[in-house]
Amino acid sequence: MDFSFLQKILDDYFTAPLAQPGVVAPYNWVNTLVFAVLALLAAYLIFKGLKKLGIKVDEQFCFSVLPFVLFGASVRAAVDAQALPRAVQLFGTTFYPFVTPLVYVFTFLVVAAAIGASLLFRQRFHAAMRFSGLVLFAAVTLAYAPLFKNYYYFAVIAVLALAGLAASELISKLVARFYGSAERGAVERLAVFGQCFDGAATFAGVSFLGYSEQHVVANILFGIGTPLLFFAVKVLFSSLAVELIGRELASPQESEKKNYLLLLLTIFGLAPGLRDALRILAGV
Repeated sequence: MDFSFLQKILDDYFTAPLAQPGVVAPYNWVNTLVFAVLALLAAYLIFKGLKKLGIKVDEQFCFSVLPFVLFGASVRAAVDAQALPRAVQLFGTTFYPFVTPLVYVFTFLVVAAAIGASLLFRQRFHAAMRFSGLVLFAAVTLAYAPLFKNYYYFAVIAVLALAGLAASELISKLVARFYGSAERGAVERLAVFGQCFDGAATFAGVSFLGYSEQHVVANILFGIGTPLLFFAVKVLFSSLAVELIGRELASPQESEKKNYLLLLLTIFGLAPGLRDALRILAGV
């Protein structure tokens, strides 16, 4: 059978965006949809795996994973700063383990290794996880820390993200007046902050520093309005998502599913947002 058409699809929509940055757009509708489906499948399998290992997905676990989110974002920013290579040759094949989407796979493997090692310290599992994640994050970030210079814009991103979180709290109170309240805790606020941070980093980079947006959906919003619209959508989306998750999974029996979904919401906001912010901070 002739599989040349499949090879062409792989080359045009998957390989070329990785191999030719600056020439071919990194995201298109085909790879965006495929990556989304694979991410959902991976998320389901990972949750099942955590349950089999007897790891409770509670607030402690979410905050134990957080340093690895920072680590993964810093690894991606390190490629922009040329502290890590974009491509790696292995057995005659070119891999791109430190750029999206494979950086998520790389980070997952590191997290899996950290979970396995931390299980040896069952009584201090979460402390071991947090310590190892923070050490890895610090080690990678120090490799390109000498480039840091745009502290003002990094501060703008952080303040704008906090403003988005505050706006989300107001939205939650308004919703509660008409439909009752859905409980918000630290994990809910972290999920909102992660999404707001992504919106703030995109807004600052595109509005003030001449960066361009690479994702398909964001570019649609940019076509409608200004980058500030993207930030506003992030605030509204995260607020409604957290509200919906909280209401649909309100029972104690559903708490682990709720925490896991909120953790995913955090990851897919904070990871790209922090990568952008670190890139801005380093001026690359």
